Amino acid sequence: MHQTKLTKKSQTTVPRKIRRHLGIGPGDSVEWYVVEGRVIVDSRKRVGNPADTLLSSQVELDADAVKLVRKAREGIS
Repeated sequence: MHQTKLTKKSQTTVPRKIRRHLGIGPGDSVEWYVVEGRVIVDSRKRVGNPADTLLSSQVELDADAVKLVRKAREGIS
């Protein structure tokens, strides 16, 4: 468990281990949700155009569609 305090401006710091685990840093956005009284912070990176991601130079040209989708999903989770 990681615990932080709110500042006078109601701000908090995401603990270093959590930031590293999520792969987030300065300038990244997170989304906050309240579900059944619990707070969920979503840090997944959004893909603007999935076709651009799938057709980028990082993707193998001989890969099948399932592999391409898996690779794209791994990049945003």
